Amino acid sequence: MSVQGKLTVYYGCMFAGKTSALIEYISKLGLRQNEFLVLKPSIDIRSGNRTITTHDGKSHECIIVENDTDINALVTPFIKVIAIDEAQFFDKVFFADVRRLLGKGIHVVAAGLDKDYLGRPFGLMPMLQTIATEKNHLKAVCNNCGKEAEYTYRKVDNKVLVLIGNTNHYEARCEACYSMKN
Repeated sequence: MSVQGKLTVYYGCMFAGKTSALIEYISKLGLRQNEFLVLKPSIDIRSGNRTITTHDGKSHECIIVENDTDINALVTPFIKVIAIDEAQFFDKVFFADVRRLLGKGIHVVAAGLDKDYLGRPFGLMPMLQTIATEKNHLKAVCNNCGKEAEYTYRKVDNKVLVLIGNTNHYEARCEACYSMKN
């Protein structure tokens, strides 16, 4: 009988602390370097190569992967945990890879935006939330009024769905302030 892996998901708007939670989770496990992998999609160029970085400057080494990367080729017999940052940018094939990893008894921890800047479910996150063993909805502080924020507001007039940015393009907003769109 095989042991099913666990899927832990951290989700929320930008600036909610998802990457911080992911790094903290990995650190608390106390695993050796060869017992876990940290992955991020190649589209996320904000923190440069080979690191995931929080908005407050914490970072962790990672492997940059394309959507067509064979994740199984990265997994050695020693791997116990795979951490995925910016999971919303991966596709349905990657989702199938996550399910296979779970079937092998590997614990997967994923962090990502649950909604795009238009407030719609974003990328792979709804699918991951559906099968997650543990779901952690993180919230930010609204840049407009200081209340709890669940939305990512785009400050620039650009209609492309994926616009990689930081405070230069986005801010966190509560539902009331997001609805105002000012």
